[in-house]
Amino acid sequence: MSNDSLAHLDDLEIYIANNNLDDITGWLQTSFDQFDVVRQSKKGCKFRCGSDGHFNNGMIVLNAGRTGYTSIWIDGKNTPWKNDVEMGRSACNALHSTVRCVESAWSKGDDPDQWLEITSEGENIIQWITED
Repeated sequence: MSNDSLAHLDDLEIYIANNNLDDITGWLQTSFDQFDVVRQSKKGCKFRCGSDGHFNNGMIVLNAGRTGYTSIWIDGKNTPWKNDVEMGRSACNALHSTVRCVESAWSKGDDPDQWLEITSEGENIIQWITED
């Protein structure tokens, strides 16, 4: 896996150990010039975000896959972050919560359970097995 491969991703996704939708949308609101929740439910929300007239759609899924982690997904490159790791660091710092994300783009043969865990104490590669 190469960190350079993250520069070519068309979307960003992180998982955060925080299931407070207001905290998460508040962080996103401060990260973008424009942020609007399009639809909200007890499971999360869909949103639109961007700046300079360029917008992305996104989704927040609380307790995604019953992991205790919330998925934050942004479909587009028009973000303040170049990759999942930068987004994860920002979320960890702003929300004081553990974040898990991919270290680089997935390639054939990569371990699907290998994740980068970002905490206030540092970053480590972990095995995160989410299926029973």
